[in-house]
Amino acid sequence: MKYLSLTSDKKSIIISGLFLVLQSLFIISAQYPVNYQYTLLPEKITNEIVEASSGELAWRHIVELAPYTQPRYDYEFKGNLRETDYILSKLKEYGIKHSLDVVGKTNTWRGLAGTLFEVSPGRDKIADFHDVPEMLLEGSQPVDVQAQLIWVGDGTPEFLELKREEIKGKIAVTSGYPYLVHARAINEGAVGIVSFYSPRPLIDPVQIPNESIRPEGFGFLLPPRDGAILRDRLLRGEQIIVQAKVDSRTEQVDLQVPWCVIQGKDTTAGEIIITAHLFEGYVKMGANDNMSGSAVILEVAHVLDKLIKEGKIEQPVRSIRFLWVPEFSGTIPWVNLHLQKVKKALCNINLDMVGLNLRANRSFFCLHRSGFSTAHYVNDVLESYFRYVGETNVEGITDGLGRRGFSRRIIAPTGTDDPFYYRILTLHGSSDNAVFNDWSINVPGVKLITWPDNYYHSSEDNPDKCDPTQLRRAVFITAAAAYTIASADDEMAKRILSEMHSAASVRMGIQMAKAADMISRANTSDLQKIYKRAVYNLEGVAMAEKAAMDKIKQLSGKPEVQNMVSASQQNIENLLLTHLSALREIMTARARGVGITAVTLEPDEVEKKAMKIVPVPTEKALTMGYGKERTSISALPLEFLSKHPYRRIVNTSETAGLANGKRNLLEIKKMVDAEFEAESPLEDIMNYFAVLKEAGLMKY
Repeated sequence: MKYLSLTSDKKSIIISGLFLVLQSLFIISAQYPVNYQYTLLPEKITNEIVEASSGELAWRHIVELAPYTQPRYDYEFKGNLRETDYILSKLKEYGIKHSLDVVGKTNTWRGLAGTLFEVSPGRDKIADFHDVPEMLLEGSQPVDVQAQLIWVGDGTPEFLELKREEIKGKIAVTSGYPYLVHARAINEGAVGIVSFYSPRPLIDPVQIPNESIRPEGFGFLLPPRDGAILRDRLLRGEQIIVQAKVDSRTEQVDLQVPWCVIQGKDTTAGEIIITAHLFEGYVKMGANDNMSGSAVILEVAHVLDKLIKEGKIEQPVRSIRFLWVPEFSGTIPWVNLHLQKVKKALCNINLDMVGLNLRANRSFFCLHRSGFSTAHYVNDVLESYFRYVGETNVEGITDGLGRRGFSRRIIAPTGTDDPFYYRILTLHGSSDNAVFNDWSINVPGVKLITWPDNYYHSSEDNPDKCDPTQLRRAVFITAAAAYTIASADDEMAKRILSEMHSAASVRMGIQMAKAADMISRANTSDLQKIYKRAVYNLEGVAMAEKAAMDKIKQLSGKPEVQNMVSASQQNIENLLLTHLSALREIMTARARGVGITAVTLEPDEVEKKAMKIVPVPTEKALTMGYGKERTSISALPLEFLSKHPYRRIVNTSETAGLANGKRNLLEIKKMVDAEFEAESPLEDIMNYFAVLKEAGLMKY
């Protein structure tokens, strides 16, 4: 980036302008005008969707799908799993055309019975699989054994090795992580373990986490409250003999993906794909994780289909597809089987754990945006509806309006009447949106999630933790955002673009504030490095914002819209120049403050080399499907791979996904570094693209 030579007057104007930008940023982030709340959709359609949304129905679905933790029934391993049957039956009841895809098979451990009884010195039932299935560790093998309990503390390798002779033939009792302690104890001759490990004992002393062990021996999990009593008895010197009985086996199940589609007018215009995982393995069935997401998207399909059939909203231009998937294990094969269709999709909206009572759990409803490699308007469309619900479901007091209650109540009859607590956050995987965001698929995927959640993956993830009001709000936000994109015409494309422009200005301002702070903390030895990172971060964010705006062309090919996109992108470039010029002034002032000359930015030799490399994915990369690049890379000679290490790249998928035949490797680095806090060395990025090129996945 070349810097302008500015007069002092011009510099003053720029700094004053920057002050106004930052001041306006503070005002925007601090409050919205309470008397002027809007949605992208016309008010009539917004009201129709709000009124049709039901958190009560979503909550009832959760109760039907996961009323409590329980073992699976025999019939589920001979046909459809019961969650699949429930979704299909409700779609049929709602009159929505639906189907079921089977995308493969998988094996799963199945507990049948498991008891742990004290037989001496007293008689008592310590654990029973049929009382609480989580008490039997997944992977436990059939056994009928009587053995003495022995306390092994946290189960460290050193302690277990020291106690090897004492442990043989006994059952190790531990507070440690079950998988690791079990493996160590079995290796030292124990027949099994009893653990009361919990990641959240102070939150819930009766909570039992969902945990597993390798398929050897057995293991039981106790709630911390009961485990501590057993530990204390052993520490007092009691010799406790127990009878452990386990029955389990391995079952084969189909990878089942129920789905339905709200058909758009133009079947060639691409789809919005809405996902929620109906299965996370086949042992645990959690209410918030993730029957809540599955219930909400069922109601989103219900709401939109019903309103269209009743003529209250028009059939959208684009189709909206709903998928209930086995997390990752079903999503990946489904996407790969329908790769051509998926790659034409506009975006993915993934719901994972969306029903939690927010206030009771000190939680927030979070929107995790797609990454820079899949920068897209879906992020700002969803954010606009989060903001609308947040600003209209909160009480306030303002000049001119006085006290104001909720201006657009979105409350369920039996739910809370709390304010809407929400956060807008950056890219995060760990759910099915990661499959769509992956560079091999390159479809923008966002994740909606309530976080933190102190009950997920545990025996206490039950419907009582979910709030019908939160569920209703999740239904409205998802339905409104999906319908906004699916129905978008030329005018809506302009509306979305204007929303993106204002939001991009805020994000650029936030990045500028971060850059200024970075420089203000720099010293004589690192000012050059920090200044370069700050400049590159600003440039990286600007490139991502302009890339997102370019996606508006998916919605309209009209010259007027195309011109508006170009104008908005130029405005972002102008804002970038303003920020960079002001940042240079801040750097110059800092340099004077630490007694050195202002630094200059010139590309080094590695950067010059990187600027000449403009990678583009090959046909092989575009058609390989999710996860296939690992096969291509692993087939390369080890000598070549050892000479091209790239382990320090923060996110290789984002890095590869930024290659579009227009960006050089230095620009890709700028975007990756702007997106993530940790820096990815340019040498590693160059090595990575050399590996992708050698694997036939990139060309340059």
